[in-house]
Amino acid sequence: MEVPGDIDAVLKRLLKNARPAAKSRAEGSALAPEDDAYLESLVSAVRSGRRAVLIVEDVDERLRYMFSNALPAEAVAMLGKVTEATGRRIAESDI
Repeated sequence: MEVPGDIDAVLKRLLKNARPAAKSRAEGSALAPEDDAYLESLVSAVRSGRRAVLIVEDVDERLRYMFSNALPAEAVAMLGKVTEATGRRIAESDI
């Protein structure tokens, strides 16, 4: 498992690529405006110290990921919570 040594540098690089001018953001983003706003709220939460796991699948199907403000064991526990909550929502037909 690859865990970046400098989380701040990774976040800065991600944010630099994710913060184009408003005009080009609307033209170049695959996200709907409400999804873009939600992503920004998540990034703000990470900046304020909340624990996070970020996973992105590249074009070549390789996964890029990082843990922020969390140890690997905490990140795995967070992923387990996501899996459990998603399973419940599927069972209740909320998805």
